[in-house]
Amino acid sequence: MAQHNPRRFSQDLNAPTAVLPFLREPHIVHMGLNRLSSTQWLQGCSRLSHYHHNKLSARHRLGDRVFAHLPKSLPAQRELAGLMAKHLLRDHDGYSALANSDICWRGAGQELRWPGAEAAAESGEPLWATSLWVADDLCILLPGARGYELVAASLAAPSYWRLEEKIGRPLSTIHQPVPGFREKLGEQVARFFDHLLPAYPVWRGNWSVVDSPELLQRGEAEKETPGGLYLRIERQSLRRLPETGAVVFSIRVMTNPLSDLLDVPGALASLRGAVAAMSPDESRYKSLAPLRAELDAFFGKYL
Repeated sequence: MAQHNPRRFSQDLNAPTAVLPFLREPHIVHMGLNRLSSTQWLQGCSRLSHYHHNKLSARHRLGDRVFAHLPKSLPAQRELAGLMAKHLLRDHDGYSALANSDICWRGAGQELRWPGAEAAAESGEPLWATSLWVADDLCILLPGARGYELVAASLAAPSYWRLEEKIGRPLSTIHQPVPGFREKLGEQVARFFDHLLPAYPVWRGNWSVVDSPELLQRGEAEKETPGGLYLRIERQSLRRLPETGAVVFSIRVMTNPLSDLLDVPGALASLRGAVAAMSPDESRYKSLAPLRAELDAFFGKYL
């Protein structure tokens, strides 16, 4: 029963760290970047064991559709392993280094252990090993002939996209399905990646409404728990690695029953405004079109 608990990937929507991007910006095609302290690079997660299980289960079922990398990404993967270990052990509660150099996490009455940074770096899949330490999915991008390219990714919680269709591709191709991206943001994103400094990571939020709390949403018939409406939030961060110059893109997905918004002043009205501001193409891109009748009924009931 626990594996179908719809709150295992939820966030506290009233916490100071809650991510509700539509409260500030109703439009979905925007940069919306916020500067981060390096100590706040990733958010802590009291539900880490659920994310960990999701990653292992997804990799077991889908293999290289969950983890893929190009050989040229290995130096960046190794650098990330060392940087991530330092960040978690220094800046996050619950993590500790054991005598054998393993990393341990304790929280919510549970414990997880993994080989530490050196073992991860020496493995054939450093990024996969590193990604198991955190709730976030992790992607690595390097400059190529056509701009920054996705060269490695551990992706167990995609929001209606497929790793096997994006690995090795430049950002312009990866974002091609986003309505208006090329016209509104293409050049801006390219300039941002060229000028991102290691000392100044950033984060942004993304959102949608879905009909399943499951993390892995590839746009296929993988949904295990149909029924109801859920707010799906992504907290994304971008950080340049100082040695290899690669850019690390993290994606933390959180899902809440939509009814949780009733306890957040003004949130449901803001969401209704953001949905109303979408063009038909944006609504289809967000996979909201099939849910609009149910969503409008929800708004009508509570607003």
